[in-house]
Amino acid sequence: MEFTHEQISEIISEITNGESGFQGLVKQGLESLMLSERRLHNESASDVSNGFRDRRVCHGGKVFELGVPRSRNSNFYPLLL
Repeated sequence: MEFTHEQISEIISEITNGESGFQGLVKQGLESLMLSERRLHNESASDVSNGFRDRRVCHGGKVFELGVPRSRNSNFYPLLL
């Protein structure tokens, strides 16, 4: 799926103006990157997704509650963390 620059700006604006603000945008971005990384890991390692684990990450004085993806063989750990 491809979006125009205007559509992307509108989506980002909706998220940042929402209840969780900028912190919500960062959380969604990090979780999305980790999901993409797990998908690549699963393809290259012939592994299978196995849910998420909760993790707290501190950055810039903020605490983020993230859903970190897991793999069935437990050998996936996101580079972001």
